[in-house]
Amino acid sequence: MINAGNYRHRIIFLQITETYNDYGELTDTWVPFKKAYARKDPLLGNEYFTALTVNSKVEVKFNMRYIKGVTNDMRIQHGKEIYEILSAINVKGLKTELSCYCKLLKD
Repeated sequence: MINAGNYRHRIIFLQITETYNDYGELTDTWVPFKKAYARKDPLLGNEYFTALTVNSKVEVKFNMRYIKGVTNDMRIQHGKEIYEILSAINVKGLKTELSCYCKLLKD
């Protein structure tokens, strides 16, 4: 059972698309894919050290209801902060909850 009260952070998933700029050059642009509410948790204790063994740059975990189409190639915008998704995991394979392990790019 998912407790919706835990999801209080408004986030936006961003995906990269190719667009043309004013000079006709092809450029990569990050555009919104989906908005969601999530729980934002810093990695602490055993979870932090486990994440270090896989990827030393994991800083935060976002948990939310499952969203179809979210991939590791996307980013998460939370306020002015932009996070790179290092791993998007379908929790228990049930398509009810999604966990995204992320690192901060800029704020």
